[in-house]
Amino acid sequence: MMIAHTPTLFAAVALVATILAFCLLLVGSNRRDNLMLTGCGLLVHALAYVCYTVYAQAPLWLSYGVGNSLLSLALAFYTASLFRVREQVVPWRIVFVIPACMLVGLMLLLDTLEPRMLLATLVLMLQCSMILYWARRHAERPGRAHLLLEIGALISLVGLGMRVVAVANGTAVEMRYDTSNLKQSISVAIGTATVMMYSIGLVLMAKERSESRLQQLALRDVLTGTYNRRAILERFAVELERARAQQGSLAVAMIDIDHFKRINDLYGHLAGDEVLCHCVRQLQQRLRQADSLGRYGGEEFLLLLPGTDRSGAMAALQGLREAIERSPARFAGDQIELRFSVGLWCGVPGPEDSTASLLAQADAALYQAKAAGRNTVHMAALFEAGCIRTPTGSPAPRHW
Repeated sequence: MMIAHTPTLFAAVALVATILAFCLLLVGSNRRDNLMLTGCGLLVHALAYVCYTVYAQAPLWLSYGVGNSLLSLALAFYTASLFRVREQVVPWRIVFVIPACMLVGLMLLLDTLEPRMLLATLVLMLQCSMILYWARRHAERPGRAHLLLEIGALISLVGLGMRVVAVANGTAVEMRYDTSNLKQSISVAIGTATVMMYSIGLVLMAKERSESRLQQLALRDVLTGTYNRRAILERFAVELERARAQQGSLAVAMIDIDHFKRINDLYGHLAGDEVLCHCVRQLQQRLRQADSLGRYGGEEFLLLLPGTDRSGAMAALQGLREAIERSPARFAGDQIELRFSVGLWCGVPGPEDSTASLLAQADAALYQAKAAGRNTVHMAALFEAGCIRTPTGSPAPRHW
């Protein structure tokens, strides 16, 4: 490997970090996307390497003390970005007290070579380990972004470990910033790689987070947070095909809040919104993980209960109805009594069944429940064309 002039390498790293910082700061106007913090980290990273380029030409407190403290501050910005992009609370005190301690410690050890090098190296290794730990700890869907951050942190630890080995072997002088040798060339090359990996990794993480947020908005009802109409119908199609293939039972329930218009008229539309959210919360607390709930439209919800036979589905819906009846919504000091009606279809889907035909039967059953006086669960007729009503396997147990 060719041995390059170390101050020139430092200047090259500073230039790369400056260009990346300029690009991110230029486009990072949205606080939630974490680009501003990452851009600040890159800018501080560049300033640190500028300090290294003037080693032996500028005062040691500037070229070494301030330089390494700035590098520690850059890692603190990257760590804060990691929390911000996940929309988590940033532990500002923990993250940013480390660079301050680094600066104080280096100023106290400025006249010593090995102790100051060991202090700076160990503190930076601690911060890289923290980035590695936090990158892995709350990863929702580990992907390219997390992989880049983890590789960057690991490479940083390798490069910093070279300095620890040099101190342990008594060859710390070979790692001075004004010395050009193979070890320094490798160490600075690692520094260049980590700048790229940290910045690109954090940008990719922000992009993945934005895509995930947009996907959630596309699938979730804005008001209640449950599945929207399109998403619950897509889920219905999946569950229908699974039940048909496995010859298992599927329960399809259309739920409608009774006298919802009266609630809006008496208490206002904001109260009506709170009623809808309250109902969703109450229902979701009592559903299994395999069950699916979605807002079908207005005050009407579609509930899918896979692996549930007729008696289990009827017991489940009666239990939900009674739970809602016992749990009134509250808005602006008012207590709003709630009731709902349910139209239920349940059985093993036949080859001619479709989401539209089963929804029509559940909707017809809902109409009958309303006509019977509301606040009740009405089961669709046992035998309909194209439908098999007796499950061939044992239904999954329900817990209410």
